[in-house]
Amino acid sequence: MGRWWLPLGLLALAWIGSAQAANPLSKPHAHLDNQANCNKCHVAFGGVPASNCRNCHKDIDGTIRQGKGLHGRVVGNGTCNTCHREHLGRGHDVRGLNPRSFDHSQTGYPLTGGHGGVRCRQCHTDKRPSGRDSYLGAPTDCVACHGEYHGKGTKADLRACERCHNTQGWALLNANLRFDHERETRFPRTGQHKDVECKDCHLGKKRFSPLNISGCASCHKDPHPPGIFGRRLCEECHVTQGFKVNSIFDHGSTGWPLRGEHKKKQCLDCHAWERWKPRTKDCAGCHEDSHRGQFKGTPCARCHQESGWKRLRFNHDTQSQFPLRGKHKRVDCARCHPGGKYKPLDTRCVGCHRNDNPHQDTFGDTPCSNCHTPVDWKKTRFDHGITGFPLEGRHSEQPCYRCHPNGTETQDDTVQDCAFCHRDPHGDQFDKAPCDRCHRGFERFRIPLFDHTLARFQLAGRHLEVECLGCHKGGHYRPIDTACGNCHQNFHEGQFSRACDQCHTPELWSKATFDHDRQSDYALDGAHREVTCKKCHVRNQYKGTPRDCEGCHLDVHQGSKGPDCDRCHTTRDWTANQTQNHDFGAFTLNGVHDLIECERCHGANREKQLAGTGPECVNCHRDPHFGSLGPMCHDCHTQQGFLPSTFLHIQTGFRLSGAHRFVACRDCHPGRVFGGLPSSCDFCHQDTFQRTAGTDCDHTQLCPGALDSCHTCHDTRSWVRARPGSSCGSPAAGGVCRAGGERE
Repeated sequence: MGRWWLPLGLLALAWIGSAQAANPLSKPHAHLDNQANCNKCHVAFGGVPASNCRNCHKDIDGTIRQGKGLHGRVVGNGTCNTCHREHLGRGHDVRGLNPRSFDHSQTGYPLTGGHGGVRCRQCHTDKRPSGRDSYLGAPTDCVACHGEYHGKGTKADLRACERCHNTQGWALLNANLRFDHERETRFPRTGQHKDVECKDCHLGKKRFSPLNISGCASCHKDPHPPGIFGRRLCEECHVTQGFKVNSIFDHGSTGWPLRGEHKKKQCLDCHAWERWKPRTKDCAGCHEDSHRGQFKGTPCARCHQESGWKRLRFNHDTQSQFPLRGKHKRVDCARCHPGGKYKPLDTRCVGCHRNDNPHQDTFGDTPCSNCHTPVDWKKTRFDHGITGFPLEGRHSEQPCYRCHPNGTETQDDTVQDCAFCHRDPHGDQFDKAPCDRCHRGFERFRIPLFDHTLARFQLAGRHLEVECLGCHKGGHYRPIDTACGNCHQNFHEGQFSRACDQCHTPELWSKATFDHDRQSDYALDGAHREVTCKKCHVRNQYKGTPRDCEGCHLDVHQGSKGPDCDRCHTTRDWTANQTQNHDFGAFTLNGVHDLIECERCHGANREKQLAGTGPECVNCHRDPHFGSLGPMCHDCHTQQGFLPSTFLHIQTGFRLSGAHRFVACRDCHPGRVFGGLPSSCDFCHQDTFQRTAGTDCDHTQLCPGALDSCHTCHDTRSWVRARPGSSCGSPAAGGVCRAGGERE
């Protein structure tokens, strides 16, 4: 016990002497600047703990506990004297705050847009009890600085400015602004109100709430004459979808329900602003009588209906003396009732068709209905079979005048032969054979399918799809040469003496049955089997085609490799070198080199001659070590990947330990110089040694020649604390050195 008393006493005396010699405290802490108050902040051999600071500064302690502001988000439970340094004189600003370089985003409230140019005191207006400016507790909501610009909403929160605005500019609204006027206000926007801009109702865009809304008259002027509707409200008739177009007024309450076309009319079509009540409730009140009194006393609704004036419900069969039949039902009323004349009318056929009678006086007063019907005038009820020539097929559809021109129906002057009415389109090619031999029946003249087996040329394959006129041009059917050259051009221009059908078939001309391996002197294999004929037989030249590679392929080697392409290439894939093995000489490809295209090393046209250049990496790759480690890159690197290297630093005689193991190579080898560097500490750490000058542990004075023996006090694990038992060399120091010369 007695052995340790003297050193501890001397240490206490040294500490007291140091406190008495310390610089004055800053002005805020001046009341503590005496020996009796030191222990309020300091703890013997423990520095100034943060808890002592937070015991006095309760407001900052609260922000740290809540994780708010700069202290709560960044500092946390760190030491206060890291930023707030003391004993630097009365004039020292203990806050350590530089407003120009301070990163405001650390407080949780980044300054963006227009906030970036605002001075600090414009937002931080509070002061501390000492009268100094305070930067704590400044509110972050907009209204704290900008006031309640839009008023107080009854449902919507008008204080949430950031919902609509941003810091780039007050008038610049957010692009993704979504304000639900129906849910967040007492006035849901419906109909045309949805298209109204905010400024039209909220004049000046300043006051949004509260707004005095007392019916439509708050915004709209009443267009009706004053008092015409008494105490009725606008919304009893009008809706927001459209003031003039849409109305919810029940017109049936007036005794005149609106139906049909009347529903489509606007109010002003029947009503006038000056006089809303119409003169009468019948049709004549609005519509003019187009019949000019012909149906006097008959209500309009007997024939017409509100769904459309021309949509009659008049029954011509029961309400007139002339029932409509056949095509008469499709005739417009005006055709029979010209000028709007409806009665009296002549109901005989001549009343309307006098000028349409093609028979003139041939049949005298015989009624037209003996042969014709209203269903179709041309379809008569005359039995043509009694003439010995019954009408069948297309003949039954023909009007009488087609066979009986000039009204000769009663004269027996029509020859019952096809040639009497139809011209022979074949020009006697068939020796006056009867038409029904091919054209059977009278349904159609064109033959749907001629049985070509009756001819000398059988149709097969694509010939079945050819139109008749494709071979029988101009209606020529016989005689016709059946050789292929009669219709098809000789594509080969006489190069082959054999017949076309020995290689081609009617199924598909391009798919020839020619066997190139058996019927030619050049067998196809590999990719040659996929090549079209015209790729090798240019301009249809099939004879004399060259057989060597140069005949079709460009020599990318320009003759440097000789004419025997098959030494390296095969017909399966030209780009793959399947016969040449690069594992020869001093350079064998593996790793990433095995994936590189030949052109990367041998040039785009493989023109580079690399023979004799050697396998050294520097022939293709730049040496990042500038030759300081020699040319044998493979001592540290492999073809599998340049990094990581297999280099072991212990091979240099300088074993990496402690913190040295985590230092980047370039920090010790500047300029990529790796060879011939000294291994003493002063080569890298001389600045650390010199930085102790002027401190209690001044190495330059106490151990000036210790640059080459740093390891006696320090180790590679950490420079900050020296080895146990080592000292600065000064008996007065009595402590252990730390980086920078500070003593504890």
